[in-house]
Amino acid sequence: MKFFRKYEPSDTQKSIIREFQILHIKWDGADPLPPPFITCLANTEQNLYFYPRDPIKVLNNIDSDGIIAPSANITGPKNRPVGLKFGDDYLMIKVAFLPTGLYRLLKFSMQKTVNTGLNAIDFLSHEIDLVNNQLVQSSSSDEMIEIASVFIDKQLQKGIAPEEPIDLVAIKMLDPLAKNTIPEWASMACLSLRQFERSFANRVGISPKMYIRIVRFEHAMKIKNTSPEKSWSDIAKECKYDDSSHLLREFKQFAEFAPGTLLKKQTSGFGDFPTG
Repeated sequence: MKFFRKYEPSDTQKSIIREFQILHIKWDGADPLPPPFITCLANTEQNLYFYPRDPIKVLNNIDSDGIIAPSANITGPKNRPVGLKFGDDYLMIKVAFLPTGLYRLLKFSMQKTVNTGLNAIDFLSHEIDLVNNQLVQSSSSDEMIEIASVFIDKQLQKGIAPEEPIDLVAIKMLDPLAKNTIPEWASMACLSLRQFERSFANRVGISPKMYIRIVRFEHAMKIKNTSPEKSWSDIAKECKYDDSSHLLREFKQFAEFAPGTLLKKQTSGFGDFPTG
């Protein structure tokens, strides 16, 4: 059994949140499903996850036994892949933030969140326990999203960091077709280059250069996923890589497997798992 749905945030929430998601997969033998393991490739996301059912394990490498993720988990960008192993009843509620949204909510450096997960209870008070209990008792996807949404509204009422030009610039930088240089992005953010790089790493978690690299890499993955007949050589040209070898080097860091095996892998956002 597999269920996935996206939900729009309210107008107030849109200042920091991109969308809400719910994914429920049950390995009960009723449907043919892949093994309960995926690889999360490098990405620029800032998320708050809730896991009301079976816990998940986070594997930093293929030989790792993994560690159990908190039932409410804060994650930031990834510049390398991370493995996730699910239980038989995997239920995920995901609050997907804009590139600097989680920073504006929590007001601490997102560099702490890169390639890792933080227990949300350490940063969002014991209200998290109440949310977790409500989610465990709920059986409706709409109700679960409403529970998460109400929680976010309460956090917004406590006040968030004010929006600055760099927050809007970080959103514009998600466009894989943008041709701006980093100094040009800094100018749009009304900052010197050094100020921009420092503030960007603080608010997003990674450097502007790494961010742009990951955005382009994700764009290449999406092209291959939607047009599997395209060669990697053509995709490399379309994404403005120097050549196929350049794309291969990015794969080695951001995926840790060869491009030709992508369609055989179960990865977050591609294949049988629409998110993760």
